[in-house]
Amino acid sequence: MELEKKIIEKLTDAKKIAFLGIGEDKLRDDGVGPYVITQLIQNNSEKVKFINGRTTPEERMSDIQEFSPSHIVLIDTCTLNKPPGTVTILEKEDMFKYVPISSHTIPIPIFINILEERLEGVITFMIGIVPKSIDLSDPLIPYKENEIALDDYDEDPDLPYSEFKLTEEDQGAADSIVNMIKKLLEKLNI
Repeated sequence: MELEKKIIEKLTDAKKIAFLGIGEDKLRDDGVGPYVITQLIQNNSEKVKFINGRTTPEERMSDIQEFSPSHIVLIDTCTLNKPPGTVTILEKEDMFKYVPISSHTIPIPIFINILEERLEGVITFMIGIVPKSIDLSDPLIPYKENEIALDDYDEDPDLPYSEFKLTEEDQGAADSIVNMIKKLLEKLNI
């Protein structure tokens, strides 16, 4: 798989990796980044950290800084002129063109610039997924409605607010990314 090879190349020298999922779980495929994080968060360790940045990843800046990663991999939707579910790697300079600004408080490239200033030598890139729909999920169902109380969100900022309702195309792409990341961590011995 070409994508997997590219990601392995980018992470070969990684000492610590932060994966940051970005998006709004209430807006169908825009929740693909938080979905991937939710599926992998149990794999957090001293060398890898999965963070749900939601639509305001800058609120997780201190968590990222404290972890002090050598590499940061963002996971978000992108607006490439490709079929829904297409997965690609975006460098910072491409993000202004292909990452929607409307669902983020500050543009992702500016957020990355701030991180790069605070974490000298950090390497960043994005795994971008082309969405099919970013419409409001209908109906909105709270995430694990009968298991999670409102107070739990204060204690765990990685919890999503709503159940994910990804389209079939993006669900398939997200699940393949989850599996790919699991394999990558094994290959990189992280």
